[in-house]
Amino acid sequence: MQNATHLESGFNPPGGATVALPALVHADRPGALKHLHCALGLLVGLTLTTGIGVAQTQQLDLNKPVHPAGGPPVKFAILADPHLYEKRLGTSGPAFEAYLAQDPKLLALSEAILDSAFRSILAQRVKFVIIVGDLTKDGEIQSHVLMANRLAWLEQRGVQVFVVPGNHDMNNPDARSFHGDTTRPVPSASVRSFKAIYHRFGYGQALDHAPDSLSYVAEPVRGLWLLALDSTDTAANQTLGHPRVGGRLTPATLDWALAKIQQARSRGKWVIPFMHHGVNPNFLAEPQFFGEYLVDDWPLIGATLAAANIKVIFTGHYHAQDAAWPLDANYQPIPGSLLDVATASLCGWPCAYRIATLTAGGELSIRSQRVTEISAPTGGLPFQDYAAAFLAARLPALATAQLMAAFQLSQEQAAQLAPLVVGALMAQYAGDEVTPPDVAALIATWMGSPDPLEQTLGMALHALWTDLPPADNEVNLSLATP
Repeated sequence: MQNATHLESGFNPPGGATVALPALVHADRPGALKHLHCALGLLVGLTLTTGIGVAQTQQLDLNKPVHPAGGPPVKFAILADPHLYEKRLGTSGPAFEAYLAQDPKLLALSEAILDSAFRSILAQRVKFVIIVGDLTKDGEIQSHVLMANRLAWLEQRGVQVFVVPGNHDMNNPDARSFHGDTTRPVPSASVRSFKAIYHRFGYGQALDHAPDSLSYVAEPVRGLWLLALDSTDTAANQTLGHPRVGGRLTPATLDWALAKIQQARSRGKWVIPFMHHGVNPNFLAEPQFFGEYLVDDWPLIGATLAAANIKVIFTGHYHAQDAAWPLDANYQPIPGSLLDVATASLCGWPCAYRIATLTAGGELSIRSQRVTEISAPTGGLPFQDYAAAFLAARLPALATAQLMAAFQLSQEQAAQLAPLVVGALMAQYAGDEVTPPDVAALIATWMGSPDPLEQTLGMALHALWTDLPPADNEVNLSLATP
C-alpha cells in the first residue's frame, strides 16, 4: 500500500544461500532487463536449491495433498504488506527520512519484523502461509530476492507459502536506493520476473493459471483450493511516474476465477480467495476518502463472488486489521455474505498477522497476533511501543495535509484537527475500534451544529470511527453454503 494518510536480525537463510545480482542491469535498459528475466529463474532456483537441497524438497511435493478430506483441522497463517526492504539500498540520510515522512513504514526493521513473524508462525505448526501482496517496499529486485530466501527458510521446514503481488511489487518507478540527500533508480521486478522469483511459492505449485494475470489456483491440503487473485494494475506506472495505488480484476481473470470456483464445487472442495485490494469497505467513508484501497468495481466483484457462494476473502493494502461484511443500499451489513478479512501491514504498527484454523466441515476460526519482539534496536522501548510511536510521530503531518486538501482549511486549522484523524486511523489499524467518549461527544456536537463545515467534519469523523461488523481481530464463520 502507498499510504497517503494514513538493523540486523540474526536470521540467516538456510545454508547461507544468497543471490548475487548482475552489476550491469539498469531499469531503463530493456535489453538488460530481458537478460535479467532469463537469469532470475536460474539465480533464484540455485539459491533455493542451495539452501534446501533436491533430496530434502522431495518431502515437500506441493502438488500432493497432505491433508485427507475429513481429517484434523488445518492451521495456516495470513500476512499482508510486509514491504521487505533490502537495507543495503540505504536506511539513513535526508532522502530516506523524507520517504518515511510521506509513507511511514518501519523499513529499516522490515527484515527483523518478518523474521520474528516467521519464527512465531513456524512454532505454531501451520501447514501453509498466504501473503496478500506488497511483499517489498517498491518492487526492488534485491528486496524480492531477499524475500524469496526468507520464504525458502519456511519451505525447508515444511511450511508452504503462496503469494500474490501488490501495487508496490512490479514495474515500480519508485524502486530506488538512498544516498544522503539523493536517490538513484534500481531495477524493479517485472511481471515475468515476479513470477520467476516466486515460482516455488505458488506459481510452480498451481493447478491452473489465469490467462491474463498472475492469478492462480493451488491445493495446499486436500479439500481446499486457494484462489490467488492478482488485482494489480501496473500498465500505466511508467507514464504516471509512480505505482497506481488502485487495482482491478480483469474480466478474463474474473471469468477464470468463477470457472475455478465452479470446478472446485463440483469436486467437493472448499475455496478461499486472497488478493491485495479490498472488496468490502473497512469503514463507512472508505469509498469516498480512500477508494483506491478497494478494487475497481468492488460492489460488482463482491456480489459476484458472493453469488458464487464464496464466504471469505483475505485482503490487505489498507494496513488495517479489519473484517467487514458487504453493505446493502441502506448501508446496513449483510451477515453471512462475503466476509472481507483485511490484515494490517507487518511493516507498520500494529505489525499484526493472522492465524486461521479450518475444520473438515468448513468451520473457519481466525485470530490476530502481533510481532512483540525483534532482534534489532528499538531505542530501549518494547517493540510494540516503538512501532506505535514511530507511526504516531509521522501521521499528524499527513493528516494535516489531507485535511487542508479535503476541507480547504488553513494549515493552522488543519493541524488543530489532525489529532482527531490520527486517533481514528490508529484505531482502525489496530482493529475493533471504539470511539473515546470525549471524541464521541464532540462528533455528536458537530453533527448537530448549524455550521456546514462542522457538520461535514462531524460526519467524516463519525464515518472514520464507525467499525463495521463483525469483530476485527477474532472472527468465526462457516464456509458451508446455508
